[in-house]
Amino acid sequence: MGDPEILPRIVTRGEAALSWEGPVPWGDAVEGIDRALQTFGKVLVWDLDGIEQNRPDLRLVRHFEGESVWVDAGVRSAEGVIDVLVAGAERVVVGTKTVRGMEVIDEARELTENLIPLLDFAYGELRGGAKVRSIPPAGLLHRWRDLGLGTALLVDEEFKVPRSLLEEAPDGMALYAGLAPRKDAASLPPRAGAIVDIWEVVPRKT
Repeated sequence: MGDPEILPRIVTRGEAALSWEGPVPWGDAVEGIDRALQTFGKVLVWDLDGIEQNRPDLRLVRHFEGESVWVDAGVRSAEGVIDVLVAGAERVVVGTKTVRGMEVIDEARELTENLIPLLDFAYGELRGGAKVRSIPPAGLLHRWRDLGLGTALLVDEEFKVPRSLLEEAPDGMALYAGLAPRKDAASLPPRAGAIVDIWEVVPRKT
């Protein structure tokens, strides 16, 4: 069995990226994304200003306009999806933690196909409002596949994404799960890619 496909994730706040060692200067963040794009073909940008405060800082995204950069900026509405695309993202991630309701994804899909839904877990439990959690996670995956969305992300900071979701994904839907330590990525089912911290797969140059 081959290694899973890797999706590197970089976390940003303001004008800096973050790492386990602390803030990463702009130049190092740009260089890290460049190397990740060359090695893995795409990068997931996790914008904490948008996710936590609904005030995304998209300057780093604009720098990589035209590249395969997927962005979670904590969008709450279909209009927010378009704002992130206009800033230069190739695809926009819409997560259960921040979206107002699943109808937002339906509305956004009418505007663009460059959309990636995210099931956001905490210790194996889906995060989101009551309207979101009223639908079983497997049902959400099938609903999104029926909308023509061919990719979804499943994230739990403790890497406790329910394995059954990965093993029983809808046909034709690519799943990426994490946040996975690279050494544990091989434990994912064959159909699942791994979301891995960018600094683990493209270590900073010193």
